[in-house]
Amino acid sequence: MKNVIIIGGGFAGLSCAGRLAKSGLALEVSLFDKREHFDFLPLLPDAIGRQIGLECLKYNISDLSRKLKFKFINEEITSLDLDSKQAATAASTYTCDYLVVASGSQTNFFGQSDIQNRSYALNSADDIKKIQDALAEDRFENFVICGGGYTGVEAATNLWLYFKKKGLAKKIIIVERSPGILGPLPEWMKLYTQDNLKGMGIDILVNSSVEGIEEDRAVVSGGRVFTNTMVIWVPGVKTADFIQKLPVEKNPQGRIIVNEYLGFKPDCFSVGDTAYFGAKNNSLRMAVQFSIAEGDHTGVNVIRSIKNLPLKKFRPRDLGYIIPMANNRSCGIVFGLKVKGLLATLLHFIMCVYRSMGLRNKMGVMGGLIKGLAKGKQGGAVC
Repeated sequence: MKNVIIIGGGFAGLSCAGRLAKSGLALEVSLFDKREHFDFLPLLPDAIGRQIGLECLKYNISDLSRKLKFKFINEEITSLDLDSKQAATAASTYTCDYLVVASGSQTNFFGQSDIQNRSYALNSADDIKKIQDALAEDRFENFVICGGGYTGVEAATNLWLYFKKKGLAKKIIIVERSPGILGPLPEWMKLYTQDNLKGMGIDILVNSSVEGIEEDRAVVSGGRVFTNTMVIWVPGVKTADFIQKLPVEKNPQGRIIVNEYLGFKPDCFSVGDTAYFGAKNNSLRMAVQFSIAEGDHTGVNVIRSIKNLPLKKFRPRDLGYIIPMANNRSCGIVFGLKVKGLLATLLHFIMCVYRSMGLRNKMGVMGGLIKGLAKGKQGGAVC
């Protein structure tokens, strides 16, 4: 019997486990994750503004393990020995025949402990709960979002929707180190988003950075100081510490550079946010669709390897992407076509409903969409 270790219970890891479960082979699949539940990351910001119940965005990994017939080990991997294919936790060491690294990404605080301790991250359902609790106390007047990428824009617009429902006047500021928001995305999308944010009263400070947080004061480059401020920190992500220490080729974010089969060592694969895959001279962006596809494809290649068949090359298909904004003036590209406004928002939610796990979760997301469309009205949690 062959042993497969999957590190990470996110989209990529669970997709791989699901494919292996369908193989019909005698396999022992062990999935490791320090969390007890899978978080539906694409809708985390919506739990703030549209007030989707957090329980709709969580799924117990133990339940999935029984359904997909893999062994769930609720422990954090601390180190890997790739030559011997051994994965170590604080409690024990595990050996396998095939290794799949799917541990995702985590918030990058760039070594700034004061910011890490005093800001709010947006990387899990638990992070959202902390933000919700702080909002309920209503002790902040200014809200600084550090990072003008996808997540920063989503967070800012969902805060706007939250305050609109509550009838509160608060200041929301996006602080972005680069000359513009949304990085390498098309210019039309940047301009559309900037205009929408401006119409919502959300300020954008480019070529700027948060230099420090002192109690409830945020210090921004250029001598600007915001008092009574919550800082939500989303300027970038990095891979787990144990990946940073691996003696393999990685990109500046610490993502493992994989080959056309998604491998990086014999019988070792990396998928999802931990993998850096080059396609047409460009790397794939971090996206749920690619995480799921890579996990499934790696499952196929593990099966083919066991059967002594040649591995299949990974050929990603880009369905597109959407920048969802909580006033329903979203934008994106779907199947190569530009989409804007309510249609883009609906497509975002349809895909989220489709990819959610469990009937209760799907219904909760649908309820959040319905309440979110009535954007000016008071709304309660849905789930």
